[in-house]
Amino acid sequence: MSYKVGAAKTDITYFRKNLGMHGYGRPFHKMKDIETQLYSRAVVISNQGTRIAFVNVELGMCSIYLKHGIIEKLRQEYAHLGFEDANVMITAQHTHSAGGGYTQHFFYNVPTPGFRQDVYEHYRDGITQSIVLAALDMEDAQLKFGTDVFKEQEEVAFNRSLDAYNRNPEVKQKLKKEAWHLAADREMKLMHFENAAGRIICSINWFGTHCTSISNDKYKICSDNKGYAADYLEQYYKEKYQQQTICLFAQDACGDITPNFVYDKRKQWTRGKFKDDYESARYTGDLQYQKARNISDALTRKSLMGNDDIRYIQTYREFSEIICDEDFTNGEKGCRTSQPCLGVSFLEGTVEGPGMAKPFGALLKAALDIHKNNELKWAKERSKEYADYIHLKYSTQSPKHVVVECIKGKLAWFDNASQIPIPGVIEKSLAFIRNAVKQRKAVHKPWIISRLPLQIFTIGEIAIIGIPTEITTIAAQRLRKSIMDEMGNMGIRQVILSPYANAYSGYVTTPEEYMLQRYEAGHTLFGKWTLPAMQTAFRGLIQQLKKGEKDHSQAFIFDENMIWKYVK
Repeated sequence: MSYKVGAAKTDITYFRKNLGMHGYGRPFHKMKDIETQLYSRAVVISNQGTRIAFVNVELGMCSIYLKHGIIEKLRQEYAHLGFEDANVMITAQHTHSAGGGYTQHFFYNVPTPGFRQDVYEHYRDGITQSIVLAALDMEDAQLKFGTDVFKEQEEVAFNRSLDAYNRNPEVKQKLKKEAWHLAADREMKLMHFENAAGRIICSINWFGTHCTSISNDKYKICSDNKGYAADYLEQYYKEKYQQQTICLFAQDACGDITPNFVYDKRKQWTRGKFKDDYESARYTGDLQYQKARNISDALTRKSLMGNDDIRYIQTYREFSEIICDEDFTNGEKGCRTSQPCLGVSFLEGTVEGPGMAKPFGALLKAALDIHKNNELKWAKERSKEYADYIHLKYSTQSPKHVVVECIKGKLAWFDNASQIPIPGVIEKSLAFIRNAVKQRKAVHKPWIISRLPLQIFTIGEIAIIGIPTEITTIAAQRLRKSIMDEMGNMGIRQVILSPYANAYSGYVTTPEEYMLQRYEAGHTLFGKWTLPAMQTAFRGLIQQLKKGEKDHSQAFIFDENMIWKYVK
């Protein structure tokens, strides 16, 4: 399979002392120094006049506003390169140690606090430059693809929500805590492109493990374990070829997966192998580097045969109103999504990044149970519109204890979040949100994105699926299978998920995991049936791709005056 391929990377490091970092969502997590540089790596692939750009950035996420800004810059300044929204996929490797404030939506800008024009423009321009440089340096190349599985003793990935994982019917033998490393997809998938001289131009691999080796008590910019892995592989190829090879370490199903497996009694959370977080990040990065190198070195032939066509499609779906196909709900009828909501378990955090104190969480859940009963009572007395909203919220979101209604901008039972009487010493996260609203009482709603980008690239027999979420291990397994079922008759033999693509909209769990309401389920915004909704949406998108139809849906991009901006 022969293609024209170009690859490039640009430095997108942005440091401003005390700038809030995106990832942990904690008000105290601010920049103090720089541990590593941050990069945007881009690969442009073309064949028979069709081109795509796959980008991986060392950031916590790509926001829809950032993607929009990049595409507009490409259209206005580099129109001759032929890029549009649908043929550019911007993914993030999800480091929690990079600057925030580059989304149009209020909620994920809270730690900054507010939208930061300086951060946004810096990332927009740097990422755009990586795409342009890749597109201007194309050469003939062959695609090679391979996979390998991490051995059980390799300490690279552990399931941080094992009890939820065990709820899935796919798990025939329930795993105990000492086997939590087996409750993960331990397969790395890798493609690389070689030129006529046999030199590897670029390498892209997908493996799911969170970039949380660096905890929230560290205040340096850092690309975390995947950043180290990319640096190590690029250094290896630089020594081998005396030329630069661009290496992308993208995420896969890492929603419930952590690199941290040692409980630190002093900190009271899990950390990596070493007490020094940066050493742990290097360790986990080295494991991924070694695996990628081994796969790449073994690719001596074209491992996928057949057509070399490139196809792409992207759609924007309103995820709050999807009616799920029954074959994704075990035949249950009428299953649907609703407006995005966050649960108390989201604010409580994870074993590697604790949030709200458990006693306060228990009190809040009890209060929300009372509020739920009141709302259901009021639904009998008030308008049909109100009743429909309340019944839909609880039928789709339960058993989640809804603490944030993201479309309405409602926090707990307060219509005006700035009025919440929460002493900061009791719960800093909620107090921080309340105080952010106070700074600008007319914060635009929705607080979180609900019109989501779903994207497909096909390169020969490989389909790369861009999703704007984090997805758990079994949820990813189901999504891959349902997509493979739809695309198998198109000649597709390998389905790869690329999370954190083009936007960010929380998590996707299975319905079974959702019922336990661990952190991941509390951040599954659209309710219990979010995964079946995604399967349903991709089924429709694949049918469009098969028919050669164009999708004309568009993102909802805020006007500038709708964005809550940082004020000194």
